[in-house]
Amino acid sequence: MKTIFNFLVLFAAIGCMTSCEKDDDKADARDAYIGSFKVTEQCVYPDGTIAQDSYNITIVKSSVNDMDVVINNIINSGESVNATINSTNFTIPQQTITAYGYGVSGSGRRDGNSITFSVLVTMQGIGQVNFSCTGNKQ
Repeated sequence: MKTIFNFLVLFAAIGCMTSCEKDDDKADARDAYIGSFKVTEQCVYPDGTIAQDSYNITIVKSSVNDMDVVINNIINSGESVNATINSTNFTIPQQTITAYGYGVSGSGRRDGNSITFSVLVTMQGIGQVNFSCTGNKQ
């Protein structure tokens, strides 16, 4: 009986060791986003005017939430926004670009080394401006 009990204890211990995975061993979905991207942007103003721009953004891991990244230089503003990663997709929740007081939100996706995203910016006195951006990792 003691042998069976010892076997069960050993079996339970082995099962715990194999199922107790370290957090460091898990892949971080944000890793594929981290880096610098050369972005081409097209924006459409409420009056139908279309403008284009090309610039760099950088994406870094958020130190606040392990599902978030920080996109620096969003819409070539010099400002940063938070985005939540979900595999190859991401969401930019409603937030404010402080230097300008613009409200921003959006979504996008990563495909290999390419990134595509749309940002809706609410500008006081102008209205909502749609920004469509594509870029490649540098």
